[in-house]
Amino acid sequence: MPPSRPVSITIPSIEVASDLEQLGLGENRAMETPKDPAKAGWYRPGATPGAIGPSVIAGHVTWDGSPAVFFELTELEPGDRIEVRRADGRTAEFTVDRTATYPKDDFPTVEVYRNLDHAGLRLITCGGDYSEDDSRYADNVVVYASLTGHQPR
Repeated sequence: MPPSRPVSITIPSIEVASDLEQLGLGENRAMETPKDPAKAGWYRPGATPGAIGPSVIAGHVTWDGSPAVFFELTELEPGDRIEVRRADGRTAEFTVDRTATYPKDDFPTVEVYRNLDHAGLRLITCGGDYSEDDSRYADNVVVYASLTGHQPR
C-alpha cells in the first residue's frame, strides 16, 4: 500500500477502538508516549501502516491505576485481527504473528524497528511488575503482526 497517515486502530478481539495521536522522539531520543491514556499513538518517523516496513503503534496499559487503551494487549493471540484506518480512506488489515515481553533495560530495538521486506505492525505497551517507587513497569510488551489484506476506499 502507498504511504498514508493512520487515523485509527481497531482490535476486535480485545474491544479496542481508538483514534491515533502522532508520536515522535522525546527525551533521550526515546519514542514519546500518548498524552491521552484512552488513545494509542502512531510513531510517525516509522512506516505508515500498510507500507513496507515496521509501523509502530504504542499505548498505555494503565493510567493512575486504571486500565488504559492497551490494557488487554497481552491477550492477543496469533491469528487475531488488527485494523488500521488511514487518511487515504483505506483500512490496512493485519494478523497477529506473536506477542513477546522484554525487560525495559534489555529492549530489542533492532528487532522491533529494523527494516522489513513486507508491511509489518508493532503494537507496544508496558507490562510486568509495576514499581510504585519508580512509577514504571519493568517490561515492554510487543505484538508483532503482518499485513494480510486491505479494504479499499
